[in-house]
Amino acid sequence: MTIKHILLELYCSQSSIENEEIEEKPAYCKNGLGEPGYHCFENNCKHIGFTYAPHEIAYSAEFGEVPDSDAWIGFGGEMIPIDADEAKISDLKKMWEDVCREKIHEAYDEYFKKTGIEK
Repeated sequence: MTIKHILLELYCSQSSIENEEIEEKPAYCKNGLGEPGYHCFENNCKHIGFTYAPHEIAYSAEFGEVPDSDAWIGFGGEMIPIDADEAKISDLKKMWEDVCREKIHEAYDEYFKKTGIEK
């Protein structure tokens, strides 16, 4: 069996302000309309939408869901210099990847150091 972790940004079409025909909340809807999660996939919910979450690093809590905006960060915004061209942005994304991978390994090592558990 092959395993692949995927980061996606989910959205619920039933939370849209433009949506005038808001339906009754499905019974499997754990968090309420506008709060999608794994249960939407499990139940093939017709209201779920998603988009990719490229160049992001995150901590996921129970059920693999990222609990809040303090638990993820993505490459972009102020991280890209105003005068950066595509080649520079590509180099910066590679640097971001290297930093993220290093921090993941550091977190792993720090956890064992703090707990005293032997690897």
